[in-house]
Amino acid sequence: MTEQTTALHERLATYQEWKVRVEHAVAELETWLAAHQRATSRTREQLRTTRASLASDRLTLAVVAEQSRGKTELINALFFSELGVGLLPAAMGGATLCPTELLWDAGHQAPYLRLLPVETRAEDMALAGLKADPQRWIHYPLDLRGPQQLAGALREILQTKQVSLAQAVRLGLSSVDPTLERSPDTATVEIPKWRYAMVSLPHPLLKQGLVILYTPGAAALEHEPELTISMLPAAAAVLFVLAADTDVTDADLAIWQQHLKGGQAARQRAILVALNKVDRLWGDGCDAVDADAMVATRRRGAAQALGIAEDQVFPVSARQALVAAASKDAALLRRSALPVLERHLAGKLLETKRQSLIETIDAGAGAVLDRNRNRISSRLAHVKSQLGELEQLREQRQDVIAQLLGPTRREQARYLKAVQRLQQSRETLLTQTSECRRLLEREAIDAMVARAQDELLHSWSTAGLRRAMKGLFDELRLAMQTVAVQSEGIRKQVRETYQVFRDDFAYDLATPQVFVPMRYRLEIELLYQEVEVFRHSPGMALSGQGMVIRRFNQQLVSRAQALFEQLRLAYDGWMRDSLQPLVEDVQEHKLMMQKRLENLQRIGRSKDALRSRIDEMQGQSAALDQELKALRMIYNALHDDPF
Repeated sequence: MTEQTTALHERLATYQEWKVRVEHAVAELETWLAAHQRATSRTREQLRTTRASLASDRLTLAVVAEQSRGKTELINALFFSELGVGLLPAAMGGATLCPTELLWDAGHQAPYLRLLPVETRAEDMALAGLKADPQRWIHYPLDLRGPQQLAGALREILQTKQVSLAQAVRLGLSSVDPTLERSPDTATVEIPKWRYAMVSLPHPLLKQGLVILYTPGAAALEHEPELTISMLPAAAAVLFVLAADTDVTDADLAIWQQHLKGGQAARQRAILVALNKVDRLWGDGCDAVDADAMVATRRRGAAQALGIAEDQVFPVSARQALVAAASKDAALLRRSALPVLERHLAGKLLETKRQSLIETIDAGAGAVLDRNRNRISSRLAHVKSQLGELEQLREQRQDVIAQLLGPTRREQARYLKAVQRLQQSRETLLTQTSECRRLLEREAIDAMVARAQDELLHSWSTAGLRRAMKGLFDELRLAMQTVAVQSEGIRKQVRETYQVFRDDFAYDLATPQVFVPMRYRLEIELLYQEVEVFRHSPGMALSGQGMVIRRFNQQLVSRAQALFEQLRLAYDGWMRDSLQPLVEDVQEHKLMMQKRLENLQRIGRSKDALRSRIDEMQGQSAALDQELKALRMIYNALHDDPF
């Protein structure tokens, strides 16, 4: 496959180079920790997490639209125009394309098409689990020697099949209750042959880590809850495609509100809107000025319908961009406006992804780095303070120096009492966290779900199903609220503990990592709203009990369980790390106080010891300066902005 020089290609290359520098910086930090005996089991775990995040990092772009918006054509124009043929097949005549993932599988090397049979929908296994089991997929090696052959092979993605209405219902691809039909086993409907497709190609952009997730409309998002639960939220950017030759439809708005801007939409990702098919507004007898005015009107209408700024909507013509690429017509390519969309897409995709990765780095290697920088800064301040004291002692008589031992011992005693208070604070903290931890245990959440499942299975009416669904999420909301309230009290105690040491001993302590349960509360509230929509949807009355329960579990309960699992992990990390910087600094301060007493005792016996000690402390100060400089360089490498 040929090399492309595009804005996205250039930015991806820059991003990959930055990641390499970050990996080197993490390795340097690991070496530094080992050399200074600071490599604890916790720091090793945090560095492993950071390295794993860097190794598994992919830049996923999700392309989302209702059918007939030209999204297939747009993907071909944006990423595969150099082939001279549409790589992805376009659905014709209302056929449904299954969700498709385009990537480069470096572990397999040879290009392939993998297709997941639609019959797997009858199983409880999630897509993530099925992806890890290649034996469940139909595997086709791909021949890259000719673009036409490659595009022809990928047309298999479009295949459909005729099944009985009863089977379609069992697979969750029909909301019609077969008991309402006279012959549910003989009445047939057309469904996709494949549930999911994965295409591995050695394309330059895909080899640089780009993953393109193609979702073929609202039906796919509804039928595959995992797309909404994890895949779309995990995307670094979403390209939402509208058609310029029609107004924004109710179906468009449903996708926008339920899956992109509302519902469980990720809080940190770029969303761009492409207003495709503007060439249909140009017309044969329409001059450029009139055509541009029509496009501007459509753009303004789309922005108003979605509730976003006009500059977030990019009018393009994917069809004309493909024609321009084939004929090498630079003027037509500019008219298609595809390069403008590509530049913005490249910028937003990489900017959002880098920021997300920086947050992951800061939670792992960054936290280790910050703790050690603060520790060394505190130690350097102590050393400089002691140097100042030692310089003043040059002029003191031996008996005066001896007299300083008493106040220093009293200060040490006061400090040891503060250390005891710290230990008491840690014990109190553990007691206060026990209730939160009990609520967040996986077993506790599973027990709530199990009780609700039992009630659902024994509900013989739609009203009973609705009541059981509401009861479960009322219980989950209450658990989330309890954790949030109790976390605020714990956070207050942590702040007060830090403040004691700041006030009494002039500690220059970094503020401990803050746990913010509000984000999780917001997520559960948004999910609760979706539950309310689900409970009152027409499908509740039209579908059988088994299908309703299954969809409820797949679309909503599984998301709540995943949310509480994320909350539990975040809470445990906060509890583990909240007092750790203070504990480390207390140990450091204890050693420095012991050293100070030793200084006074030695100097009280001989002034020669004073000169020796000053030289020693100056050497320590210079060494600590070098350590800080090394850590500062690692920090700069981790947070360098390559764009």
